[in-house]
Amino acid sequence: MSYSKDYLAKFKGKKVTFRKVTSFPDLKIQFVDSFGDYEYKEASSSSFSQEIIKVQVVTSFPDVKLKKVQSFGDLEIYFE
Repeated sequence: MSYSKDYLAKFKGKKVTFRKVTSFPDLKIQFVDSFGDYEYKEASSSSFSQEIIKVQVVTSFPDVKLKKVQSFGDLEIYFE
């Protein structure tokens, strides 16, 4: 299954788990310092996670750009 950046909108204010893979990801993500599609706070555990999404970290042509913040992110992400 393949998702788009709009799919993450349903997780605003919630926690999701990202499982890093090297092939066949659900979503390709790129970490940016500014102008991200979503701001995220990194979670310390997967407790209360809404869903597991397989992601591949890329440096070009991402499905979604993520900017890390210390607080008040659009969503909380736990990385497996």
